[in-house]
Amino acid sequence: MKTISFFSKCALSAELNLVSPRIGHPYNVNHISARFAQGCNNLMKLRFYYSLDKSVPATGEPAGVSMLKDYGQVDYVVGNDDTKEMDHNLHIAESGSYLKVYAVNADTFEHSVDVQITIEDLERQ
Repeated sequence: MKTISFFSKCALSAELNLVSPRIGHPYNVNHISARFAQGCNNLMKLRFYYSLDKSVPATGEPAGVSMLKDYGQVDYVVGNDDTKEMDHNLHIAESGSYLKVYAVNADTFEHSVDVQITIEDLERQ
């Protein structure tokens, strides 16, 4: 098991894309943890992606597949002074992929992005 951490500041009324280093082998995503500071008031949306492309735009959603899109009413999480813990099993068979976090801050204050994604390394087949 390995944990990939994402941390940065998202400016007021702004968007932010974060991307992991290249993951050079197949893996399973097992868990996503997203911490929201007090005062976020559900105004910070976080989305999680996997992609074979490391590029991210200055604004807008990154290329890739949303990890929460399949079954949820929405494909993002929000919070206020809490941590969203998501057991989320997703098999990524391709070698050379990237994990991405896309934040949208609709608040008039800067907020931190604090996300950990836990993966399980798999052997190449």
